[in-house]
Amino acid sequence: MPATTKTQKGTAMDYLAAPRDSGIVKALMASIGYEAAKGGRLPAGVKYDTLIAISEAFTVDDFGEFVSSIQSRVAELQAARRTATIKVKATPESVVAAVKSGKISLADLQSALAALDD
Repeated sequence: MPATTKTQKGTAMDYLAAPRDSGIVKALMASIGYEAAKGGRLPAGVKYDTLIAISEAFTVDDFGEFVSSIQSRVAELQAARRTATIKVKATPESVVAAVKSGKISLADLQSALAALDD
């Protein structure tokens, strides 16, 4: 997670975190020849260096079709991903406060309440 305060440490790499049980990071690294010793960790910085190399590879002209296939697959996965549900934040108290502060007129509130009975 990126740092949110001056004293907190964080890295952008955290955004690339995947559930350990999915095995996706381990599989990706293994597919390009990097495997951790049993119960160990990958060499320091190898995931970061891999991302740099992949990023640079995507800029090579001959990889246009490859990049396009990656973009298409990411779009498919994103479309299939569950969308966020709308969270209701209003409470009776917050609605009354909105009327008191003038954000909602009493007439509009009464009209909306009457529409619920229809």
